[in-house]
Amino acid sequence: MSRITKQLFSMLFAILMFGVFAGSAAASVGGGSTVGITYTGQTADTITFDGVRVEAKYSPGGGYGSSEYSCAALVMKFYKQVYGFDVWNLSSPGSIPTCSNGASFSLTDTPRVGDIVRFQDRTHWALVKSVKGSTVTIIEQNWGYHSGSGYVAAVNRTVEVGDAQVSFLTYSDYGYTLAAQEKANEQAMQAEEVTTWEEVLEQTIPAEQRLSIESEDNLKAVAADNAVENAMKNSIA
Repeated sequence: MSRITKQLFSMLFAILMFGVFAGSAAASVGGGSTVGITYTGQTADTITFDGVRVEAKYSPGGGYGSSEYSCAALVMKFYKQVYGFDVWNLSSPGSIPTCSNGASFSLTDTPRVGDIVRFQDRTHWALVKSVKGSTVTIIEQNWGYHSGSGYVAAVNRTVEVGDAQVSFLTYSDYGYTLAAQEKANEQAMQAEEVTTWEEVLEQTIPAEQRLSIESEDNLKAVAADNAVENAMKNSIA
């Protein structure tokens, strides 16, 4: 065997071994389908969390160099629209995202809808769309390819919990969304507005009527009747 032939053989063997190694280290991603992308800004997939709908958008040429259509952009958009804060540090396969509100993300083995999916074998980010057993369906941006004369986006791909090349990160205040914050604020305001039974009486029974009612039980009954009557009037109006 000539020296050149030996060199070529060595190169081919190295390439083959690299392919085997790379294949064994890649995340096992399966399932899903494809959506043809025909225009910039097209919605390929959606996720709804606590009443907020967030869209995964694509451009026919992919999202490389575009902050709006990149994989990280979807994660940032989700947490901004659902929770109201900015997410940073989506920069490498080993980075931990940070929050502008001072809260944090941490690794978890029990992913939930909305958690961040971090791929270890490449710089790619996604979100947990649903969980069934150990199978996690993801929603992502900038995961497409050219097929024939068009460009298609992969949707509803799945990954497995326990795959060493995939990590899940959960938000420390999980579930305390903008909607939940607004509801809590409303409840706090209502509690401040009416704090005693006497205040309830003042709001529901005129002063002259209160003087003509002797017992506290009767006062409560009249107040309840007035509240029902006012509610019925409001519903009719």
